[in-house]
Amino acid sequence: MATQERKLASDERDSIRRGCIDFLLQENYFLTAFELLQELQEDGLADCATKLQLFFADANVFPPEEIDKMKALQGVDVVQLVREKELALENAALCKYELRLVREDMKSLQEKAGKHFEVSADLPKSGLVLADNRLGTVESDIDGLPRNDGSEVVFELLSEKERVVLDCAVKEYLMAAGYKIAAMTFQEEVNLDLDSWPHTAAHVPEALRQYYRAFLASTVEARQDKDVLQKEKDALQKEIDSLLKEKEVLKDENSSLMKSVENLRRSLKEKDRHVQQMKELLENSTTQLNEYRVEVTSLKLELENLISSTTLAVNQKQASAAAQLSSFQSASESECEETVAKVPVADKSTEEPCVSTINGPNPLEDRFTDLFENSSVVDSNGFRTPDEGDENGQSIDFLEHLNNHAGLQDFQNEHSSELGTVHILADALPKIAPFVLINHREELLPLISCAIEKHPDCGVRDSLTHLLFNLIKKPDEAQRRIIMDACVELSRNVGQLRTETELLPQCWEQIDHKYEERRLLVAQSCGELGQMVGSEMRASLILSIIEQLVADQAPIVRKAAAHNLAILLPRFSNFDKYSKVEALMLDLTCDPVGPVVDTTLKEVVPALVAWIKREKHPLTHLYRGVTSRLLSTVQRCPPISEIEGTVEAELRALGERRRWNIDVLLRLLAQLLTEVQEAAIKSCPFSIELTDIENTETSIFTEDIITLYIRSSTEWPILDWLLQEFFPALLQLARMLPCQEESLRTHLCKVLHRTGECFGSSYVKIVMLPIFLSASGDEVEYSQMSKQLADRIKGFKPRTLVEEQLAVICILPLLLVGVLGAPGMEKGQLATYLRDLILKSTMKIGAWTSSRTPELIDSVRFLCTFEQHLAVIVGVLWELIVSPNADVKVSAAVLSKLLVGRVMLKSATQQIIPALVTLGTDPNVDVKIATIDAFGAVAQRFKEEEVVDKVKMQLDAFLEDGSHAVTNAVIRALSAAVSVKSPSLQDYIL
Repeated sequence: MATQERKLASDERDSIRRGCIDFLLQENYFLTAFELLQELQEDGLADCATKLQLFFADANVFPPEEIDKMKALQGVDVVQLVREKELALENAALCKYELRLVREDMKSLQEKAGKHFEVSADLPKSGLVLADNRLGTVESDIDGLPRNDGSEVVFELLSEKERVVLDCAVKEYLMAAGYKIAAMTFQEEVNLDLDSWPHTAAHVPEALRQYYRAFLASTVEARQDKDVLQKEKDALQKEIDSLLKEKEVLKDENSSLMKSVENLRRSLKEKDRHVQQMKELLENSTTQLNEYRVEVTSLKLELENLISSTTLAVNQKQASAAAQLSSFQSASESECEETVAKVPVADKSTEEPCVSTINGPNPLEDRFTDLFENSSVVDSNGFRTPDEGDENGQSIDFLEHLNNHAGLQDFQNEHSSELGTVHILADALPKIAPFVLINHREELLPLISCAIEKHPDCGVRDSLTHLLFNLIKKPDEAQRRIIMDACVELSRNVGQLRTETELLPQCWEQIDHKYEERRLLVAQSCGELGQMVGSEMRASLILSIIEQLVADQAPIVRKAAAHNLAILLPRFSNFDKYSKVEALMLDLTCDPVGPVVDTTLKEVVPALVAWIKREKHPLTHLYRGVTSRLLSTVQRCPPISEIEGTVEAELRALGERRRWNIDVLLRLLAQLLTEVQEAAIKSCPFSIELTDIENTETSIFTEDIITLYIRSSTEWPILDWLLQEFFPALLQLARMLPCQEESLRTHLCKVLHRTGECFGSSYVKIVMLPIFLSASGDEVEYSQMSKQLADRIKGFKPRTLVEEQLAVICILPLLLVGVLGAPGMEKGQLATYLRDLILKSTMKIGAWTSSRTPELIDSVRFLCTFEQHLAVIVGVLWELIVSPNADVKVSAAVLSKLLVGRVMLKSATQQIIPALVTLGTDPNVDVKIATIDAFGAVAQRFKEEEVVDKVKMQLDAFLEDGSHAVTNAVIRALSAAVSVKSPSLQDYIL
């Protein structure tokens, strides 16, 4: 992008320079044009003055004697010209009075004209330049001029005032561009006072540039663009109106929502008041309950005293009656507490018990009144005392009546059975659980499990199962483990049917719970309970639960879903759900959170591969799914440019999320290559003793086997898949990645390296190298290949100009790093290819520069990022600097600049800097300039004084050369190194 901006700026400067030259020649300012020619030649811009050279070289226009006369003007002393100008000003003082009158007239005319015309304040944005008030608007003047072809204005029809304004603008341009002698010559040649230009209304900053833009803005194409912009403006205005309407609607909705919020706040305050009242009521009820307990205790003591006063004949009966009465009192007390606990209290924490006041008479008083209704005397505590004359008889009747009481006998019978115990547990556990501390509620799990297992009523079991899953509001990891162990034990005891009909529905109810701890419990239930149910239930309900958990907003829940999916996969027997499981695995692989991705790659992917192998299905389905998701992820990204037929239209602008997805999918692809290798070994069509190979570290992918494979037409399914789908997918992906996506390109190279590790260096050299050579546009030897394989590799070759450019930008880096730089490949092959690449491209299109060969430079820069290849590149550099060709040396200087940012200090001082010193002695100016740029990179990279001293010494040698271009290059290099915090270098720059 920066290169394009610099190119546009350079084109604009050239256009303005050509416009100035055309104006000087058209207006016959030959002397100024000649001075401009001389200054352009001195600045090394002779190529820009070709038109002037041809014009003055025409003998028909300029006879030799005229040329000699013009050359003689070069010797004119500037000081003498200034003196002559002062004399001319003194002579002009005689006409001062007349000049003042003229200026007053001009001022009055300007004031009148200012009422009709206005100078634009922002010329670059509007494209309209209002020059001097005497000229009117440039756009209207241009519209009034005749044109040659609808877009070119004929300047011969300019008025005298317009010509003066243009003269002033040309002089301003010459002064700003540094052509002062040409400007002075132009002033003399025009013979007008151009110094008053800044005080006129036609003066604007960079006037010639603005007039040129205004001229371009007046063309037919510009007017068409203006119409298009006007239409777009109207469309945007309509869109703004619609947005304003939507804003009003949203404003009304916001008002209604604010009212609803206010109502909710009032309701919340009412509920808070209600809670406070209920708390006070609870305190009163607790106090009353304590009073009842004291009364029961006193009654028990009096009863014991009464029993002790009876005779020895009825001792056994009394003891039995007292025991029964004690049990009855306990039950009555429990009944009282249950009655108190039945009244609910609204509490946000749901951890406190709910109690209300007890209305009506004390139930204990009713029971004892019924028992002692035949007594003659009632004491203050509600007990009747026996008569004085028949104390023993009355006591015996009372005890017999108490022993035969029907309610007491039923109570005893109910608690004597197991079913009664289960009913008591089922009734008591929901009431007891809220009163137990949260950290001790897991102690209730055995009781809850027992009640669920033994209770005959399915409705009660459902409520108890709900209690089991909701026992703790936010269970931690240890508590979830305890709950889950209880669920697993319960599932073993109740069997598969009740697990499917009673436990799993509770999991489904918790799937959307607001606390992630509860959703974690659901995910864990899928893995644990999924092993206790039938295969159909695993493939339907449990898989659906996991599918929803995979889309959960909490990363920890998604990670748990991945872990439990891996637990369930070995128990999946129905392969019809493969596509759904594969989609879940790919979704988890593309998760935006790293721990979820790691869990998927470490647990889910191996489990999925094992499932596929157990069902004896080909792994190519999985590979196709991964490559398809990889390509579709990139293809959904928008192109960099919408202009068809360009390289930018093929490259994609990746977002952060898509970049992450591509990265993890490439990791998955590299992980699966081990399975590809195993499948390839098992499906080898050639006669090889696989048992021997499996017991040794020797690979079957030897040079003989690979050569036999490429020469014959024998099918080898896995290697055929690599050729037909794997490498084409990688190439297609690479052609959509722009240069700045170096991290993804690095991962692509890692996939290629992993391929070489799995299939050996022989496979890389014999199969992969021809593929990527053909895809990068190089020639490939097909004589050793079968016709089928040769045709397939030829299909990778680029056919259009855009494909050739993409091959250099996208495929060449993979060839250099991923194939030629793969482990096991000979370093000499990389060095030979890199040297030939630089030599051939330099001989074909010229020396490497950022404007001529940016794609090649980027490819080699990517190679330099790998430390293991730096020694190879340095060796190629020393081979290039001894070349007699100047363009090759320039390319060598560019290569050394790429190396500077990567090598260490030792390599820089011993290899890079000596190479640059050698290049700096070359007499060619282009070589020196390229070498100076490389020295600037060295000054920026290293702050050590030994390096800085060498750089200063070499720059001094360049400055002694005296060339204008070399001096400018030194200045640019030093400007780039200003930020380096080296005192000696800063002093040198100053």
